[in-house]
Amino acid sequence: MDIELKDRVALVTGGSRGIGRATSLALASAGARVIVNYVKSKEKAEAVVAEIAASGGAAEAFKADVSKPDEVETLFNHIRDSYEKLDILVNNVGIIKDTLLAGMPLKEWDRVMDVNLRSAFLCMRAAVELMMAEHSGTVINISSTSAIMGGRGQTNYASSKGGLISLTRASAVELAGKGIRVNAVLPGMVVTDMSGRIRKRAGDELLKRIPQGRFGEPREVADLVVFLASDRASYITGQSLVIDGGLSVS
Repeated sequence: MDIELKDRVALVTGGSRGIGRATSLALASAGARVIVNYVKSKEKAEAVVAEIAASGGAAEAFKADVSKPDEVETLFNHIRDSYEKLDILVNNVGIIKDTLLAGMPLKEWDRVMDVNLRSAFLCMRAAVELMMAEHSGTVINISSTSAIMGGRGQTNYASSKGGLISLTRASAVELAGKGIRVNAVLPGMVVTDMSGRIRKRAGDELLKRIPQGRFGEPREVADLVVFLASDRASYITGQSLVIDGGLSVS
């Protein structure tokens, strides 16, 4: 199924690594102009932009901590000035700080909630203004199967990802009449730098629980994001789509 995103502008938060990198590349491959957001990974973000350019696509890297309102404002002022619109927002940025509940420092709870959930709210609030002007747009929030499955040491992470599902549902209802769709994607165990420690510690046991018998690849998640961003998914909104090789139902 060919998907065409020509002339559309996409922002991918945390777009320099892992699922964000794969998503940036896949959106550009479908024809979108991509803003690759990063905070610390400048070289990796620029490498993504270079790879897109080498394939004939258009992209730029933009540094912003999207958990901070002033930096989100700067980012979206740039988008408004440079592109005059935003068609696709992928809220992908996320961190893990696993600690058992009884010993979890408040700062670790707050930081995970800020990066994983607050950033999505801030970017959506800014993006909606641009999208409503066009009476069209789509938002894809990258949640996690941790939001719907129990996991030791992940009360902060699971809560933030569960919040993304609720944010998706509520905003989808609010924005449907404005021509804006909002969906969430829930990856399972995907081969990324962020999941490396977990895979190293519990990889064999995890594989036994995954019916397909393997970990996911970032590109597989990216392909789902591209589909949801496209007109092929025009009647899908408010949904949480799991992509985990069957882990959550096993």
